[in-house]
Amino acid sequence: MAAAPTVRDPLGQLLATRRDLWRGRESAGGAAVLSSGYRHLDCWLPDGGWPCGRIVELVPERLGVGDFRLLLPFLAEQTRRGQPVVLIAPPLIPCPQALQAAGLDLAQLVVVRRANHALWAAEQCLKSGLCGAVSIWPPERMQTRTLRRLQLAAEQGPAPVFIHYRPGRSPPPSLANLRLAIRPGPELEMLRATGRIGTGDRKIQLQAYQSPGRASSAVVADPIPFPGQ
Repeated sequence: MAAAPTVRDPLGQLLATRRDLWRGRESAGGAAVLSSGYRHLDCWLPDGGWPCGRIVELVPERLGVGDFRLLLPFLAEQTRRGQPVVLIAPPLIPCPQALQAAGLDLAQLVVVRRANHALWAAEQCLKSGLCGAVSIWPPERMQTRTLRRLQLAAEQGPAPVFIHYRPGRSPPPSLANLRLAIRPGPELEMLRATGRIGTGDRKIQLQAYQSPGRASSAVVADPIPFPGQ
């Protein structure tokens, strides 16, 4: 009777099939990402951009420090490609003129204002697989179980989901691929990351800019010209 084949690394094989397990900075390589819209930022972000179908946690030091403005170039490019962008329970009503000036196609923008339905709306948008990006401002403390449900929903499509935590609230233990602290400057600090970190630095200082008539689109310097621009 032939002996059963020996599995050399059963734990490694198991971990390789479990995308919901975080393994520090280790990455399987070739992770799908989308450009942030800025070369300097892409060089710093793990694997070179925002991760597709994964959670990105943004932890601003205070309201208005720039966590939403940081995403504007990426969100604008998604709408130009005909990919809907969904903003769920933002703390302030977005200004349509400012978003349009930043390059967003308002026809591809959806704003959900009902905070009590925020998590349900995010989960449904991600499950549809039709969105280019989802940004959510949780009205209450996120539970680990809720984050797991959002991650499983995100894996059904290519859209990154950005969770903007309220200032002063500590994010819970989660399965997020990326967690960034955002401070005035703006300064970003990588609190948690999976994948290959481009520069090896945990912090990056981004130079804000303002163009005439486009003050609201101040994000970081060195923009990438997307095709068609």
